[in-house]
Amino acid sequence: MKSSFVVLVVLLSKLFALGADPEPYLKSAPMPFYPPLCRTARIRGTVTVHFTVNENGDTSDIEADGPKLLREAVVQDLKDWKFGWAQPCSCHVKKEVLFVYKISDKWVDDEGPTSLVRWFGKSPVTRVEIEAGGRTVQP
Repeated sequence: MKSSFVVLVVLLSKLFALGADPEPYLKSAPMPFYPPLCRTARIRGTVTVHFTVNENGDTSDIEADGPKLLREAVVQDLKDWKFGWAQPCSCHVKKEVLFVYKISDKWVDDEGPTSLVRWFGKSPVTRVEIEAGGRTVQP
């Protein structure tokens, strides 16, 4: 009787796991950048992006809302994001991520970095902040 109960619990847990909404995890993504023209013009803002992750972990159906030049940079970055699935899945999942672009004069000096990138949300990533120094970098 006890072993029958254990088997039933295991079967039910497998059944519920199959019915659970799959959640892809981010395997790789290029480092986002602050577009040089936006940085020079001191364009800042938030880009909200919606996209689909397919069964191969690729992104598609990318739609972005926010300042035009920043939107273009986000769409280019997202095309190269690669997701994985905990188990094989022939699924398509809709995702949303916020990209926040900021300009800061506080931490920039000649010896320091020209920008900082912060990722929020372990799995899934829900927000990416790109903060650039206020000075324009001369080549």
